[in-house]
This record gives sequence, structure tokens and C-alpha cells, in this order.
Amino acid sequence: MSRRAIKSINWATLAERIPESEKNAFSAFKSKSDQYLRRMTANPESAPKIDWGYYKKTVATPSLIDKFQKEYEALSIPYPADKYTAQIDSQEKEALVKMEQFMKEADKKIAESQSEIERVKNLLPFSEMTMEDFKDMYPEHAIDRENPTFWPHTEETQPAAIEKMAAAESKSSH
Repeated sequence: MSRRAIKSINWATLAERIPESEKNAFSAFKSKSDQYLRRMTANPESAPKIDWGYYKKTVATPSLIDKFQKEYEALSIPYPADKYTAQIDSQEKEALVKMEQFMKEADKKIAESQSEIERVKNLLPFSEMTMEDFKDMYPEHAIDRENPTFWPHTEETQPAAIEKMAAAESKSSH
């Protein structure tokens, strides 16, 4: 595995999508990311080459240098395995499916709302409506001549409801 890093991130595009309340956290994240990238690029990708011949000539025990050379060349520091890219890709696919589903539901709601707007636009204006027109359009809200109600026209203020409450109170007091 080799050392890889994203060479360029379009921070301006990301910044456009960040809500105002998250700007400080985004700036801190960008700063930390830049710091990590600088630290990573400051180090060489491979270990520096050593002139072993020079040390063999200058050090009194060349066998010690041979041992160091053998160990140095055998040294292998593995780059950490990428365990997260596949997981992130699967989460991205799940998010895309959820996003598509949300968009379909939103489009459906938008279509329903548009049809309701058209229906309301095509209604007879209330200023031109008669009581009969209102009763035909909204029978659940219109005054029923067969069963009139008293103001404020709520169920609990009607005579039948008041009588029920009085009867319930008289039963509980006995």
C-alpha cells in the first residue's frame, strides 16, 4: 500500500454548503486538515538513502555497519490499511438512496400542494359567495338549519353538551 492523500479539496464549494451556524466548526476543521496535510507532505515518502560506504571507511568496526545496513534495509513500516473508504462508500450509497426517496416524496407533496393551490384559486371568492354556496362547498363548517348551534359554535358550548356535563356532575355529587 502506498501513501495517498487527496491533493486538492474544493474548500470554497464546501463553504457554500455550510450553514452559518456551523462556519466556526468548518473553519476549525479546515485548519486542522491543512495542518495534517502540511505535516504529512513535510516528510519524504520513503526513508532517506544512507551512504554506507562512507561509514564503512570511517568507522573502526565495519561489521557493525554491515549489521546496521542489513537491519535498516529490512526495516519496513507499513502504511496504515484503508479500512474506512469502503464503509464511507456504502454510507454514501445509502444516503443517495434515501435522498432519492426523499426527493420523490417531496415531489409528490409539491404536486399535491400545487393541485390544492389550483383548487383554491378556482374557488368562488368569499365576497361573492352566498350562504348556500358556502354550505355546498364546506358542509362540515356551514350552519345547519335543521340543527342550529350557539356562538361560539364549539361542541362544549352547545345545550346538549352542557346538559351532559350537568348530569355527570349531579351523578358524581350523589
